[in-house]
Amino acid sequence: LKVLNCRCPGQHATAMDSDGEKFDGVLLNVAQQAGSIDAILDLFFGFLQRKTDFFTGSQDEQAAEQMVLKYYKKHWKAGQKKRVELQEKHRIADEERRQRAEEQKKKDELEYQRLQEESSRAREVTDEEAAKIVAAKKARQSEEAADTSASSAAAVEEKKDDAPAEDAEDKEDDKEPPPLGNGGKTEKYTWTQTLSALEVYVHVRPGVKAKQIVCDIGTESLKVGIKGEELILNGKMHAKVKSDDCMWTLLDNKIVQITLEKMDGMKWWNCVVQGDPEIDTKKIVPENSKLSDLDGETRMTVEKMMYDQRQKALGKPTSDQEKQ
Repeated sequence: LKVLNCRCPGQHATAMDSDGEKFDGVLLNVAQQAGSIDAILDLFFGFLQRKTDFFTGSQDEQAAEQMVLKYYKKHWKAGQKKRVELQEKHRIADEERRQRAEEQKKKDELEYQRLQEESSRAREVTDEEAAKIVAAKKARQSEEAADTSASSAAAVEEKKDDAPAEDAEDKEDDKEPPPLGNGGKTEKYTWTQTLSALEVYVHVRPGVKAKQIVCDIGTESLKVGIKGEELILNGKMHAKVKSDDCMWTLLDNKIVQITLEKMDGMKWWNCVVQGDPEIDTKKIVPENSKLSDLDGETRMTVEKMMYDQRQKALGKPTSDQEKQ
């Protein structure tokens, strides 16, 4: 069998492996137009039949078949070697991802356990403080009963003495920074807010799936937890929300993010669920860059709140006090 004798002058019949890639652009264009391996092979052998003596230059059919099989087996071996290398590369990458996932899961579990322990300690301290408050209240009631005969002058004098202390406490409160994100943090969740909406982040046991989460958002109530377990949140919210516009999602299989759209978009919330720790809404400082996004009435309300805060900080009357 003769070496390919291409009828196109100036073209080489074969190419060395080192030069093979220079034809990739042309061959890729052919492959894209052919659309399948079968079509590519049919086109290639058709080209050999039309433009070379591959089929007409030899009387030995087996010689032509052997030549085709020779180069097929050559590239088959190279392809199988590459396949094994890719499989090993993917196996190592999968193993590394699995190890990272296990390490992250352990970290999440330790963090969740720490939060649970802190929550438990907080409840214990709260119980102790409650007992002390009850005892102190009873003691004060006894003292007040014993001091009912005190003179009114002494009472006035005591009131004068207490006034500076109360002023000092008010000034001390004014020095406290505004709540982060205009929200707060409890033993079960953290939250932020704008005038129109709230974002609540509830920590759940790491590794849970979205289908295991219970999140029932009513107009006035909120329930959050894991199916089959005690609810993490279950109570009446500070105010009404637009339940149809509210939504939730599970972040990293460990945090439930809840978006609540307020029914009244002109009031700040001091808590999410009634009975939970409250923030001082008087210390909220709206972002000036957001005022332009508000409607006229809401913007006037926010600007009034900011004005009253500045007046109070300067010891001057608020807008309502000025009207009196």
